[in-house]
This record gives sequence, C-alpha cells and structure tokens, in this order.
Amino acid sequence: MTSQVDIPEEELLLPWYVSGQLTQEERARVERALSESPALRRALAEERRLQVAVATAPLPEPPATNPDVLLGRAAAAVSPPPGWLKPALAAAVLLAVVEGAALIWLAPGAVYRTASAPAPKIVVEQTRYAVQFVEDASVAAIRAALAEAELGIVRGPLPDGAYILETAQGDQAFDRLRRSGVIRTIARTD
Repeated sequence: MTSQVDIPEEELLLPWYVSGQLTQEERARVERALSESPALRRALAEERRLQVAVATAPLPEPPATNPDVLLGRAAAAVSPPPGWLKPALAAAVLLAVVEGAALIWLAPGAVYRTASAPAPKIVVEQTRYAVQFVEDASVAAIRAALAEAELGIVRGPLPDGAYILETAQGDQAFDRLRRSGVIRTIARTD
C-alpha cells in the first residue's frame, strides 16, 4: 500500500522562487504562504542552503586533456572490429538518412514543439562583494547569514582570506549581511 504525501504547491515552487524564475503571480503566492507558515520558511532556508552548497561545490579536476594521449589510450583499449562491422554501420547510417528524408517528405512544415511554454527570460543583475569573516565565526553562523542575505560564494578564500559573494538582492543583502555579526570587512566589487 502506498501513501500519498500532500506537499503544498508553494513548497514545490521554492527552487524556482530562490532562483528568481517565478512569474509575479507565483512569487506573490509563495510570499503570502511564507508569511503564514513557519514550516515553509524553514523549507525556504533549506532550499537557500542547498543553492549555496551547489553553487560553491568544487568541480572535479578533469583528467589529462591532451587529445593525443586520450586517443592513444582509447585506441590501445579497443580491439580491431570484426570484418562485418563497417558494412553494418554503413547500412545503419543509410537507413537513418532514408527514414529522415521520408519523415520530411511525409510531414512538410511539421515543427517540433514542447508541451510547455518556453521559460521567460529573466535578467537578474548580480552584485558582488568582497568579504572577510570574523575569525571566530562558526561555519553554521556564516551559512545562516549567507542564506538569510541570499548571498552565494563565488570565489575564495583569496590570499587575504576574503571571499567573493554574489547576490541578486543588491544593497539589501549587503545590509543584512553587515547586521549578521559574522563580517569583519565588506566592500562592493562592482
């Protein structure tokens, strides 16, 4: 037996709310629900923490990128193909070309369209700050301040211990972060 958990639609919209991709109506609905629900505010804080974690996750170092080395390894790992493989591949390519031509001929003017409307293009101006955290600030306190101010770490730590932060909230984020008590120095880096 399966049970269905009813998740409020506003909670399902939180990832798009955090990334600024909701329509005005959807955003207003989410903000109304946020003002009424402590559970939804906790879910929003968790979504913001997740966004910061994803944005600041280190990317793995790529392996050797010398094409000659990579192709040499691939060639050494592959045994010669059987004699029938080349004609079979040629036949498969020819069949694909014939099918494509038939589809074009049978359905002139047909255009592929998705079932959903294209996402609206939203241009969000980002503001960057150089920040040095207070030496004894805990990681939890810094994370909470960044989530509250809707800031993400872009780079850091730099040689002077500073981090470059980015937000779409502009000076509002600057003020919230300054009041958090975890900042030693902060400056816009426009």
